[in-house]
Amino acid sequence: MAEAQRFTGRVALVTGAASGIGETTAKMFAAEGAAVVLLDIQEENTLRVEKEILDSGGRALAVVGDVRSDHECRRAVEAAVTSFGGLDIAFCNAGIFERGNVVDQTVEDWDVQIDTLLKGTFLTCKYAVPALRERGGGSIVLSGSNCAHIGCAGRFAYTAAKAAMPVLAKQLSNDWFHGAHIRANCVSPGQVLTGMTTRTWQEETGAPEGTPVPDAVAERWQRPEEIASTVLFLSSDEARDITGVTIPVSRTALLRVAGMRLR
Repeated sequence: MAEAQRFTGRVALVTGAASGIGETTAKMFAAEGAAVVLLDIQEENTLRVEKEILDSGGRALAVVGDVRSDHECRRAVEAAVTSFGGLDIAFCNAGIFERGNVVDQTVEDWDVQIDTLLKGTFLTCKYAVPALRERGGGSIVLSGSNCAHIGCAGRFAYTAAKAAMPVLAKQLSNDWFHGAHIRANCVSPGQVLTGMTTRTWQEETGAPEGTPVPDAVAERWQRPEEIASTVLFLSSDEARDITGVTIPVSRTALLRVAGMRLR
């Protein structure tokens, strides 16, 4: 475990912490001194991430739960307070993707994505904000997507939910920055190589399970570390004057698509 740096003595809650961006971010928080509460519905992987952080000399607590549940989001925040003394940072990252456009998206797939991405963010913040206030302020980072800015084919519900995140970051800032010193920002990834995006690529292309995703699909797939580093920056004192903003971490995806539309 690297020597503690920016987050010594602080406590971070990461939802969707069992894999991908959430797992990487949780480990990077721990490597820089934070105690990390890991909230995810995937029990085996959540416990694995907890063990890996502990084995590296960090502090972590796995809370197996569903962000769609009021009780389980409250339980995760209470675990941070009980086990580590409070909460300073919340990274609302839990997500799910089910492909579909407005015609073929099923109601069930719409509901699970809206509930996980949007309701899950609401519930996480609902219980995180009072805990952050108790500590005299803190940071919330919402997980957006480049789809929120440009739209993405075959991602109707996903794009709808992600499009809310930049505005929610502004709303949280309007509500809580001046009176409670709580900052809220959004990070919008592009093509990030995770288990979820790999499965999506395999489904869309018909590639057999286990087939590696070629870089040619997106020029170069981003790595979770590239997103996590921005989350850590937004959560740190270096960003103490930054709130209500969205940072796209998508290389040239937004520019490239805009250029294609203009031609």
